[in-house]
Amino acid sequence: MATIQEALLIAFDLHQERRLDEADAIYRQILDAVPDHVMTLHLRGILLGQGGRLEEGCALIRQAIAGDGTQPDFHTNLAGLLEALGRSGEALDPMVRAATLDPTRIVQLNDFAMRSLKAGRSGEAAQALRAAVGLQPLSIELRCNLAVALAADRQGAAAAAERRIALLLAPDATEMLRLLGEYLLQVGRQAPDGEAARTLRRALILDPLHHGLWNGLGRLHKEAGRLTEARRAYESGLAVDPSAAELWNNRSNVLKGQDDLETALAGQRRAAALRPDEIGIRSNLGDALLLAGHPEEALANTQAVLALAPELGESRLLRALALLTLGRFKEGWAAWEDRWTVQPWLFAAGRFPQPAWTGQPLGGNRLLIWGEQGIGDEIQFASLLPLLVRAGVRCVLECEPRLVPLFTRSLPEVEVVARGWPPDANLTRTEAADPVRGPIAAQIPAGSLPRLLADAGGAPSSAAPYLLADPARASGFRAAIPAGTLAVGIAWHTTNPKHGRSRNIPLRVLAHALHRPSVRLVVLQYGDWTQEIAALTAEGIDIGGLPGLDPWGDLDGLAAAVAAVDLVVSIDNVTVHLAGALGSPTCALLPHAAEWRWLRDRSDTPWYPTVTLCRQQAPKDWSVPLRLARQRLDELADG
Repeated sequence: MATIQEALLIAFDLHQERRLDEADAIYRQILDAVPDHVMTLHLRGILLGQGGRLEEGCALIRQAIAGDGTQPDFHTNLAGLLEALGRSGEALDPMVRAATLDPTRIVQLNDFAMRSLKAGRSGEAAQALRAAVGLQPLSIELRCNLAVALAADRQGAAAAAERRIALLLAPDATEMLRLLGEYLLQVGRQAPDGEAARTLRRALILDPLHHGLWNGLGRLHKEAGRLTEARRAYESGLAVDPSAAELWNNRSNVLKGQDDLETALAGQRRAAALRPDEIGIRSNLGDALLLAGHPEEALANTQAVLALAPELGESRLLRALALLTLGRFKEGWAAWEDRWTVQPWLFAAGRFPQPAWTGQPLGGNRLLIWGEQGIGDEIQFASLLPLLVRAGVRCVLECEPRLVPLFTRSLPEVEVVARGWPPDANLTRTEAADPVRGPIAAQIPAGSLPRLLADAGGAPSSAAPYLLADPARASGFRAAIPAGTLAVGIAWHTTNPKHGRSRNIPLRVLAHALHRPSVRLVVLQYGDWTQEIAALTAEGIDIGGLPGLDPWGDLDGLAAAVAAVDLVVSIDNVTVHLAGALGSPTCALLPHAAEWRWLRDRSDTPWYPTVTLCRQQAPKDWSVPLRLARQRLDELADG
C-alpha cells in the first residue's frame, strides 16, 4: 500500500500530465485520510482552479496557508486565483506575503502592479509597488515604476520624489531615464510632446549610443503615425547596435506601412536570423513574406511558427491567407475560420445568439447572414446569397447601411437590414418576431459562406453579376456624359491603412495612360480631387465627375454611375467589387502582391466574370497594368 507521500507524487505526476480527474481522485483519497495535509490542500486547490472552480480552489489554498503560512507558493497561487476571479484588491495581500517570504517573488509583485496599472487601477498598482520598494528599496526599476503609478494616480509630488530617489540611486542616469520612458509608453502616455517623449530625449542627450533609447523613441513616433521619424530612430539604433533584433523587427513594421516591402522583408529576415526562437519575430516574418508576394514561403514559415505556438491567432490568420492566395481553397476556407481570434473579427464574434449554420436544413425557418468586414468584402460575399435563395433558404442579410438600397433592389427575396450596434432587436430574437416570417433559426458571417457553397475542391462559387443599379439614375448619369464619347469610369485611391500605399496610383499617371480622343474619364473616386482634375483639364484631358454623385456616402448612386459608363478602370477598392457584381466590363489594376481574393498569375477571377485582372510584374511598377487597361480601352474605342 502506498504511503501518503508516494500517493501525492503519483497524483502530482497525473496533474502535470493534465489527467485532472485521475489526479483529483487521489488528492481526495489523501484528504479523506489526512484532512489537514497542507500540500494536498494546496495542489487540489490549484487543480480546482484550473477546472474553473475558482472559489473552491481559493478555499482549499486558504486552508493550506492556515496550516503552514511559510510557503511562498501557497500565497502566490492564492493571489492568482483571486485575480482570475476579478478580485485583484484581495490578491495584493498574498502577493506581498509571497514576496516577503521569498525576495525573488518581488518580480511577480512588480508584474501584478503593471497589470493593475494597465487595467486603470493606479491606486492598487501604487500600493503594490510601495510594498515592493519596501522589500527592495535600492531597486531603480521599482522606483521608476512606482513613480509612473503615482503619477497615474494623480500623486504628482510623491511621483516626483520617487524619480529623485531613482536618480540618486542610479549609477547610470541614462538607463534610469530609459526605463522610465519605456514604462510611460507601456501605460499609455504616448503623446508626441508628453512625458515619455521628454524623458527619452533627455536620455538620448546623455547617451546617444544607447540602442534601447532609439527603440523607445521609434515606438513613440510609430504610435503617433510619424513613420519617417520612426524609421530614422530605428536606423539610428541599428547604427549603434546592428545585432539588435527588436530594432530590425520594428523597422520592418514601419517599412510595411511605407510600402517598402522588399526592404521590410530583408530586415525581417535579419531579425529572424538573429533571434530564430522569437515567436513574435517569426510571425512578423510570415506577414512580410505574404505582403511581398511570397505566399509559399509565408505558408512554410507560418506552419513552423504554429508548430511551436499553435494558439497564435495572427499566424493562424496568415496561414489561411497564404492558402487562399495559393488557391488551396479547401484547406484555406477551413483555416479562414481562425480569423475570429484576431482583430477586427474578434470584436464582431458572438453578436448574435442563434446557433452557427453549418449547412443543416432549417425547416423553413430563416437564416441570418451578417457582413463582418469591409464594404468590398460584403459585396463579394453577398454574391452567394442568390445561390442560397435558389436552394430554398429564406435569408436575412444584415449589412452596411449604405448598401441597403442597392441590396434591397438586387436581392428582392432577401430581407435586408442595416447593421447597427447593438444589432436590430429583431435579429437577436430566437423566437419568431411574427407568425408570418418565422424565427431566425441560425446565423452565419458572410465570409464563412464560401466554405459551405464551394465545389468539391473548395473553389469559390458566385452568382455575379447579381447587382441591379437604379435604372433612372444610371440613365441620368449617362445623359450627363457628352454624346458620342466613350465613358471610362476611373478610381485610383484607397484609404486602407495596411494596403493603401501599394494599391494607390497617382491620378495624373492614370489619366495620361488612358487619355485619347473621344474618351471621357468619369471620376468614380471618393474624396476632394478638384485641383488635380482642374489641372488635367487644363492639359486637354477630358475628365470630370457626375452631377450629384457622392461616391463615399451614396453607394447606390455609385452603382448607377458604374452602370452608366462603358468601361471601369480601378485599383483594388470598392469600385471594382461594385463593377464586377453589376457585370460591367472592368480592368482591376492590382499591385505585385495582390490580396488573397485575386489569387496569383491569372487574369480572370472566379468572383466576377467581367473583371480582367491587370497585375504589376514588379513592385511599384504600374507600366504593365496600365498598358493592359489601355489595350482594353483601345479595343472598345476602335471596335
